[in-house]
Amino acid sequence: MSGGRLNGKCALITGAARGIGKAFAQKYADEGARVAVADIDFELAQKTAKEIGEQRAFAVKLDIRDQVIHFALLDLYSSNYLF
Repeated sequence: MSGGRLNGKCALITGAARGIGKAFAQKYADEGARVAVADIDFELAQKTAKEIGEQRAFAVKLDIRDQVIHFALLDLYSSNYLF
């Protein structure tokens, strides 16, 4: 969507493979954000990202209990990877 409130922004949404996280991921993408669909269930995250659209979302396997992954993911996410 061009011209959305989140156009040109990036969003990392945890628990985004299902439920309220999935709803947030879809809404953010609808508003123009590029969304990282982060979930411990990578296969379901991939399915959700595909449903949202490959140009607007991608899947990330993430267990938020692992603090090491927080830093690695933030580094990846803050790089030019998404742009």
